[in-house]
Amino acid sequence: MVYLQGNTADWGILLLPLPPGFKNTYLGQMQFDRIVTYFLPKHIQHNKTHPRYNELRIVLSTTMIGLPLMLIFPPVIHLIGKPVIGFLINDFLVLTIILSIKFWGHYRIPMTITALVTYFIIYDWIRSSGYIYSSNVSILHMYLLAAVWADKRYGWWVIFTNLGLFGFIYYQTLHAGLPAGVDGALGSPLYALVMNALITVFFGGFLAYLQYDQESDRAKIRLLQDRRISVLDEAVKQRTEQLNTMRETIATDFHDETGNMLSAITRQASLLKLKLTPDDEARPLVESIIRNSKALYASSKDFLWHLHHNSDDPQELFHYLTSYGQNYYNQFDIAFSSMGEECHDKQFPSSAALNIIYIFKEAMTNVVKHSGAKEVVFEMRCQPASITYSLRDNGNWKESDNVHEHYGLTNMERRCQKNGFDFNLAKQTSATLIEVTIRVTDLNTNA
Repeated sequence: MVYLQGNTADWGILLLPLPPGFKNTYLGQMQFDRIVTYFLPKHIQHNKTHPRYNELRIVLSTTMIGLPLMLIFPPVIHLIGKPVIGFLINDFLVLTIILSIKFWGHYRIPMTITALVTYFIIYDWIRSSGYIYSSNVSILHMYLLAAVWADKRYGWWVIFTNLGLFGFIYYQTLHAGLPAGVDGALGSPLYALVMNALITVFFGGFLAYLQYDQESDRAKIRLLQDRRISVLDEAVKQRTEQLNTMRETIATDFHDETGNMLSAITRQASLLKLKLTPDDEARPLVESIIRNSKALYASSKDFLWHLHHNSDDPQELFHYLTSYGQNYYNQFDIAFSSMGEECHDKQFPSSAALNIIYIFKEAMTNVVKHSGAKEVVFEMRCQPASITYSLRDNGNWKESDNVHEHYGLTNMERRCQKNGFDFNLAKQTSATLIEVTIRVTDLNTNA
């Protein structure tokens, strides 16, 4: 069976049949990954670049695999009539390691406590079931396996603690007064000690080297990734500098050529207007040319500013609109003020700034045309993932009718909808508030 998702033509590859059970295995692995992620501390859960992410995830995944396997022991041991309290205590301590990582992001203290208690429990089983000849000695090898695999930095020390415990058990065996026939049937205590010590050294050394080798490979991969990222960062930096240079060159050329041409058209039309009589039929046409030239020159200034490389900075945009508002409202004897929070290391999408300029210029114009306001306040507020600009006046809101519709308001809403901005209009009899919220990128987290 072939499992497909989406349009296969978009992949451009040949999809082969999946092995039986592959989908269930993959889904099971995803579910286990979600569980492990849930038990990570909240500030690390989805931050794979955090320096402790891999460390905590390895400890958690190993512990969470080991816990259900350890839960198999108590019912089986209980069925054969042996005490299970030690296994239950061990399982509880392993659970405290998981919870300690979840709530405090630490595991060494509960893991150390678990190790000491586990040694005590294992020794008690060994002492009561034959000392160095006890089958419970095998649990020490299991413990070694879990310790090395769970803690890649310090787990290999269990090799030496196991050897120390074997030596102590050997000493206890020699002084336990076991029946004389035991040594003849099972071999000498020294033989059992040497075999268990060799097994511990073999397993411990093998697993410790395997962990070291894997960590070394991961370090090499991280180093290669860092080098590749550095190369890409440098390439992006150079490309950005080239684009900024191009934008500034375009802006300069556009200003020199188009600005001079518009100024020439305005001057020539003004001279022509002076030569026309007030009742000349061509006079309205000339006045329209002058108005359109000035409007085109004003809008070209917005375009030129947008080409500048700082136009995607919310703080720069706030200063630009503040400057425009001060110059604009000074013509109409309207008090204008601005309030802005410091919003550093935030970046707009590339096309956002120009649309925001058009929206708030339209809003500022509407205040003069329709509200009769005497005071206007422009404000900027910063949120972690967005920036909100607002324009508030103390004028009178006028509802639209069939004769005079709010085309400017409709245009503002349409621009916001097209660009994914959140638009809010709060209208009262004695005040009007227009708010636009834009999602931004945090340059510190690249989020």
